[in-house]
Amino acid sequence: MNKDVSCQPSEGDSLRMILTLFRHGARSPVQSFPSDPHADYPWLNGPGELQPQGFEQLYQLGRNMRRRYKFFIPEDTATMKRSIYAVSSCAQRCIDSSQSFLTGFLKTSNGSEIRRQPVPIHVIPPDQDTVSLQDQRLNFATNYLCFQYILQNKTCQKVKVISAQEKANSGSFLAALHREGVALQALISAEVGEPITSLYDTALICDNLEIYNGMGLKQPDWAYQIFPDRARAFLLGFLLSYSATAELKLIRGGAILSEYLRKMKAKRDGKLKQNRRMFFYSGHDLTQVNLFNALGMKEQIRRRPELGSAVVFELHKSKDFWKDLELLMFYYENSSIENPAELAIPNCAEPCSLTKFERTVKPLLLDDYDEICSTW
Repeated sequence: MNKDVSCQPSEGDSLRMILTLFRHGARSPVQSFPSDPHADYPWLNGPGELQPQGFEQLYQLGRNMRRRYKFFIPEDTATMKRSIYAVSSCAQRCIDSSQSFLTGFLKTSNGSEIRRQPVPIHVIPPDQDTVSLQDQRLNFATNYLCFQYILQNKTCQKVKVISAQEKANSGSFLAALHREGVALQALISAEVGEPITSLYDTALICDNLEIYNGMGLKQPDWAYQIFPDRARAFLLGFLLSYSATAELKLIRGGAILSEYLRKMKAKRDGKLKQNRRMFFYSGHDLTQVNLFNALGMKEQIRRRPELGSAVVFELHKSKDFWKDLELLMFYYENSSIENPAELAIPNCAEPCSLTKFERTVKPLLLDDYDEICSTW
């Protein structure tokens, strides 16, 4: 159940903490192909990078979220820096998205004048990232260490074993996705001027078509055969494949949930460093899909998360709980949304206490990422 939230939290309200995960803004294609009609398009800063439209999207998302949380932002700069913690994937488009978001959220611009925003952005090293990046493909783009389409970068050998087993099971989701991928590869290879042999490359071609559509650029002549419906369905399936089984949900979604729950419990228990109260994570579409799919939120995985979309968890003091906090979940479907929709938290009816939420997601919580990834 989604419901619109027209009212804004007011000063002196029960809010104690917000934790936000947003997708970066519009970017350029990660790669081109021989028959690409836009191979020479002057993309800003090259492949896989945030474009002017993307900068604007995240700036607007920041402004919209400021409307809701303005009272929660300390006016004193030193206190602001202690209260807010911003984390980004190592992908440059995500770092740029963080900067644009914070510029809008903290109102550090005045018309054409952009003032320095005071909150630092912490970038997760790729070999330590269990939250936003995954399964880096160095053989695919060796010159672009961090901007891979596939998310959560820290190596997990168990994932490869599970994926191989699932593909061998003809009735599995991954096997069906593989069959569709093979069919698309045959069609696309005949049109783009080079053989397409992997699901990853197939997804990138479909993603190119989506980018051209979003930027108002002419599609290749052959694109009508797969775009929009078939290409979008494959892209969504490709994203869902990364959390397609219970074990994959634990590894992918569990890593995210465990990170967020640690922060929320520390806030409740008065153990959070510097008593921070706002956390912002700059990630990707797959970061959101892994989270939603792990939680079993079927409505939110019906289509790919939009550019500049944001998931927000709010912690509130509540008269219903003693020594506990109430958890609410909201969604900005895209950067133009002024008032987010409230999401029903699965298996945690309102009022949903943090303790109850922890119990419902306990099977998904990861104590040791390395340990679970090394055993099968």
